[in-house]
Amino acid sequence: MPFLILVIIICMIVALFAVQNAVAVSLNFVFWSFSASLVLVILGAFLMGVLVATCFLLTMKAKHYLKDKKMREEMQQLEAENKRLQERVAMLQHTQLLHNEAAHAEAAKKAEPAAAEKTAAESGSRQ
Repeated sequence: MPFLILVIIICMIVALFAVQNAVAVSLNFVFWSFSASLVLVILGAFLMGVLVATCFLLTMKAKHYLKDKKMREEMQQLEAENKRLQERVAMLQHTQLLHNEAAHAEAAKKAEPAAAEKTAAESGSRQ
């Protein structure tokens, strides 16, 4: 809203300036030469400036939009890859946990007969 108010004020200043300078002027451009009101020259120059600035801003906005779109697509790809990698890490951690449990169970099975033999040897030596 403040931008719109600023634009309206600038347009009013340009229009006021143009109306106060309403004299006929001679214009020359390359091979052309003609007379026109200074009001039309000032307003025409102002409108041409606005048109050029608008084209420039639209070009910049289009570039920014395309860059933003590309970044969003890249971000979605990276998020999908991150999710896939997190799932793989979770799977590997689960597999490692299962291997550790199996190793502990196997060590416990090997320890049971050795403990039984040790207990038997101790009880035989006591007798």
